[in-house]
Order: sequence, then C-alpha cells, then structure tokens
Amino acid sequence: MLMQTMQERPPDMKIDRLKERMDERFDHVDERFRQVETRFDQVDTRFQGLEADIRELRAEQNAGVKELRSEFQANTEQLRDDFKAAHRELRDDNRAMNRNMVFCFFSLTSLFLAYAGFQLS
Repeated sequence: MLMQTMQERPPDMKIDRLKERMDERFDHVDERFRQVETRFDQVDTRFQGLEADIRELRAEQNAGVKELRSEFQANTEQLRDDFKAAHRELRDDNRAMNRNMVFCFFSLTSLFLAYAGFQLS
C-alpha cells in the first residue's frame, strides 16, 4: 500500500495561494456587483418612465374629473330650472283651475237660484 506523504509548504506560500484565491473570488463578486448595478440602473430608468406616465395619467384624470364636474353642475342647474318652470306652470294651472272652479260654482249657484226663483213665481 502506497501512502502519499504530506509535503509541508512554507507558510508564506500558503498565504500567497490564499491571497490569489481570495482575489479571484473578490473579482467574481465585483463582477456580480457590476451586473447588479447595471440592472438597478435599468430598473431606475423604467421607474422614471412609470412615474412620468403616472403623472400624465393623473393630469388627464384631474382634467376629466373637472370636466365631468362642470357638466354635472350645468346639468343640475338645467334640471333645477326645468323643475322651477314646471312648478310655475303647475302653480299657474292650479290657479286657473281654481278660478274656473269658483266661476263654475257661482254660475251653478246662480242657475239654481234663478231656477228656484222661477219655481216660486
């Protein structure tokens, strides 16, 4: 059976090898960080575009809401005016009907009194 013997390396050689390996790993980590930074820059650019789109949509929405409010107020005023006009017409019609009813009452009363006067004579 063969056994491999361990060779003793000087400590400086071990440290140098460790340093090389660490430098390799840190280079790899640095490269990954550069990739992540690039991705974050892309995400930041996209978020800036989204913020601009959101501002534009908010402006359009506010303009639309203002337009709808003004239309609603105009329609409400028109509806109120229509109700007032209809109320005036009904009130005038009511007055005319009351006037006609009073006229009919006095006319019928006159007729009954005239008829009763003819019956008595």
